[in-house]
Amino acid sequence: MKKYTKILVLIFLLTLAFRLYFAFQTPNLNHEAYYELRQVRSIKETGLPIFQDPLSYEGRTSLFSPIYHYFLALFSFIFPMTWILKIIPNILASSLIIINFLLAKKITRSQNASLFCAFISAFIPIFITETFNTSSIYSLLVPLTFLSLYFFMNIHKKKFLVYFLITAAFLIFIHPYSSLLVLGLIIYIISLSLEQLKSRKQETESVLFLTFLSIWIHLILYKKAFLKHGPYVIWQNIPPAIMSLYFTQTNVLEAIIKIGLIPLIFGVYVIYRYIFKEKDKKIYLLASLALALFFLVWFRLLQPNIAFIFLGTILAVLFAQGYGSFFRYLKTTKLAKHKNKFIVLFILVFIITSVIPSFYFSLEKVKQAPSKTDMQAFNWLKNNTEKDTVIAVSLKEGHILNTITQRKNILDTNFLLAPDPAERFDDLNTIYTSQYKTAAISVLNKYDVKYILFSDSARSEFNIDQLNYLDDECFELIFDNKTKIYRSLCRVEEI
Repeated sequence: MKKYTKILVLIFLLTLAFRLYFAFQTPNLNHEAYYELRQVRSIKETGLPIFQDPLSYEGRTSLFSPIYHYFLALFSFIFPMTWILKIIPNILASSLIIINFLLAKKITRSQNASLFCAFISAFIPIFITETFNTSSIYSLLVPLTFLSLYFFMNIHKKKFLVYFLITAAFLIFIHPYSSLLVLGLIIYIISLSLEQLKSRKQETESVLFLTFLSIWIHLILYKKAFLKHGPYVIWQNIPPAIMSLYFTQTNVLEAIIKIGLIPLIFGVYVIYRYIFKEKDKKIYLLASLALALFFLVWFRLLQPNIAFIFLGTILAVLFAQGYGSFFRYLKTTKLAKHKNKFIVLFILVFIITSVIPSFYFSLEKVKQAPSKTDMQAFNWLKNNTEKDTVIAVSLKEGHILNTITQRKNILDTNFLLAPDPAERFDDLNTIYTSQYKTAAISVLNKYDVKYILFSDSARSEFNIDQLNYLDDECFELIFDNKTKIYRSLCRVEEI
């Protein structure tokens, strides 16, 4: 095994160890992963995912591609389910290191710069925190997107053309955000035309093919959503009251924190240099995807955190080109003899602005996982309530309620095709924040809610310390711990 290969494997193993260390700091998954867990469990037990969901929103149709869930389910016959959702996504996410190394080497032809790129790719704070304990689809989607770009860079070779079409088509089938790749490639072809650079026939034809394939497949898979929501399907039917939580305003400081200072500076410099001063098709390809992300975030068509994941990966690859350019320039100056000091400086800044934030945000993410008392409360509900019971929980606890207790929720974060999510969110807010008993009971009666779960998640989500309308006449405390469960006893009679 060559020296550089050994170093790359070591970086991969260290990254995987870092991720798994934090993933196993808690025996539980983060809240958002319990939807994946439920789907994987259903596939293991019945062979089919849950498209007609009797528990979410008291019963609704779910619309999604189950390919990722089937992939995870393959391993569930060998290992415990929770282990699968912790280990496999982290292996997939860690593979980005190898893919970015290949991309950087293709662009720079420098082993040193490519290894530094791989190391930087290991510590993109937003990518780590969004994937290490959530079983997120982005663990597969991001590496596969950049693998497609690597194949596209080598598309003049027949086998790589085949590889590209297979991986890109697979992306289209697994998630709507594959449109990012298609949009980036369209911008790339347009950029070449504007810069009077000739695109290969394979490039143009494959981009046209993928564009029409993407439109066709997404219209077929998400036809019901398009018919029900129209153009608002782009915003996934998210209630207006919480739209700002998903599509937040961004700034440079946030970008530095979530992406890292070193890749941000070098990456932006390389994009500027090759757009305005030099011409390189490989740089244009990555810059085109970055431009697609910028437009989508600007028009509030893409959640900033998702954009930061992809943008951080792009900038990590472009860092390799900037790194090489910097040291080539350094050789022409009197500072050439201080090359090693600059390398040490880069590493120190990278540790401070990328590695340490990755540690910090990972620890914070671990704290957000359901606590021991939360799980005790959910298990109590599973063992002491009837199967068709409706239970009020916070928005992000909706999936864990369905998965652990197999009981119905009022609302969860799967808004697409959901019945009246805006109204349900307002009603849930009333249950937890109302000052008036009659208003809360009226909403509880509306959904036939028998129990209210009051956890740290509810305290944080609704910014409350207690339910203000409780009394012994209408509400019975039946699970008393840090997480509490109240039984609703009263009804508001209609006149």
